[in-house]
Amino acid sequence: MEKVLITGANGFVGCWLVEDLLRDGCEVFGIGRFPDPASPPSRLGAFELTGLGADGAAEYTGTAGAWRCLDLDLAAPRAAAGLIDTFRPDSIYHLAAQSSAALSFKEPYLTFDVNVNGCLRLLDAVRALPANERPLVVAVGSSEEYGPPEGERPLDESSPLNPISPYGVSKVTQTLLCRQYHGSFDVPVVMARPFAHTGPGQSTVFAYPSFARQIVAIERGEQEPVMRVGDLSPLRDYLHVRDVIRAYRLLREKGTPGEIYNISSGSGLSMQKGLDILLAASESEIRVEPDPERFRPSNVPFMVGDSNKLKQAVGWQPDGGLEDTLRELLQWARETIT
Repeated sequence: MEKVLITGANGFVGCWLVEDLLRDGCEVFGIGRFPDPASPPSRLGAFELTGLGADGAAEYTGTAGAWRCLDLDLAAPRAAAGLIDTFRPDSIYHLAAQSSAALSFKEPYLTFDVNVNGCLRLLDAVRALPANERPLVVAVGSSEEYGPPEGERPLDESSPLNPISPYGVSKVTQTLLCRQYHGSFDVPVVMARPFAHTGPGQSTVFAYPSFARQIVAIERGEQEPVMRVGDLSPLRDYLHVRDVIRAYRLLREKGTPGEIYNISSGSGLSMQKGLDILLAASESEIRVEPDPERFRPSNVPFMVGDSNKLKQAVGWQPDGGLEDTLRELLQWARETIT
């Protein structure tokens, strides 16, 4: 049985990844930050809280199996080292992050502490192990590392990095740390650079879940029939979260340590057209109005990725189309938002 450690396991992508790994028979241990460390959430994704272990880890169970998740600040001294010494994972998926570019403008210190210091502590903990006992790390970066491209062509791994948000800068720093630890200390780390992705369970901090939640509130008569939005002009490359976690799994199996791999569909859709798909699936007539509070200080007008390197290395292809993904997201919001 493969022992897998997931940082950020209680997040949107983390919960999907946990379920996928459990169905494959892996033993999963997760870490993340709970809103109240003394009271773990009663539910994480498809899992229900069933107890607390002697080590303080919350025990969760679902149809895919059972796993444990510990509230832990990865950036705290010795936190990562103590966990890895105890659990001794065969592999690590490093998802833990402050993942909102918009929030990073308001919380730059938090963003760097989580995204940079947390990664550094993790890499250093793996480095401290004997070379033949080091688990492979799949470190998750972001397409926000690229920033505005020169022209409108899909970005590949050789494209210049020009991040325009504190979040993007923090992820570039994480990538450089990973490459340095691999090159200097032979830490086995594969770097994933996913483009935008969504699906059931994503926070309403992000655009499409926010749109879906507003539609549901309007359908129920809880909100006036007005959709409040930010900038809808950017062109984005969106994937279903299922396609992203499948790429992570394949990179764990076949990726080359020290290399960076884009995860993207290769095609773009404006945020406006994505919203139009959601509105067409709504049961209500809805007016759209711009909300100044939802606009970023700066934005990237075009963000589409070239994932040929990933496809050639591991045989990955995306399965889900964005229209089906958005309709699934809206239906999930109808069924779960109370």
